[in-house]
Amino acid sequence: MAKARKVPKLPVQQLVILALCRLADPISFSSVFPYLPEMIESFNVPKDEVGRWAGVSSAVFSLSQAITAIFWGRASDRFGRKPVILTAMICVMSTGLLFGFSQNLAMAIVARSLAGASNGNVGILRTTVAEIVPWKELQPRAFSVMPLMWTIGSIFGPGLVFPSQ
Repeated sequence: MAKARKVPKLPVQQLVILALCRLADPISFSSVFPYLPEMIESFNVPKDEVGRWAGVSSAVFSLSQAITAIFWGRASDRFGRKPVILTAMICVMSTGLLFGFSQNLAMAIVARSLAGASNGNVGILRTTVAEIVPWKELQPRAFSVMPLMWTIGSIFGPGLVFPSQ
């Protein structure tokens, strides 16, 4: 008599938690776009230079994220996925507040750079998905969730900003 093969199931609860963590990256990146030009103007930057500095503040986020991604991956290998993911999430929150309370252009750019540097969860989350879903037949569905979260976060990130008027 042949043994019945156990059909693997997708760990939905764990994937939902990882998906929510994945939302932090695009929201952190894009939520500043609606008010960034006005914020830069409030730092007494000439109108003809606002676009340049808005671009710089966006670019330093991505550049810092790219530079620190390997560090975050190594840290997760050494200290564990969960502590590093939680640390990065706290850093993202803190640097978002720091950016919001920026008093001048230099502080805003440093805050955006720190936000990007602390936003290294992308690789860690993908590795975690691979670890919790080792079955090849389920991996396409599991891995498709992460890019979807980027898209959703990019849509809702700028929409989370409400004018104070």
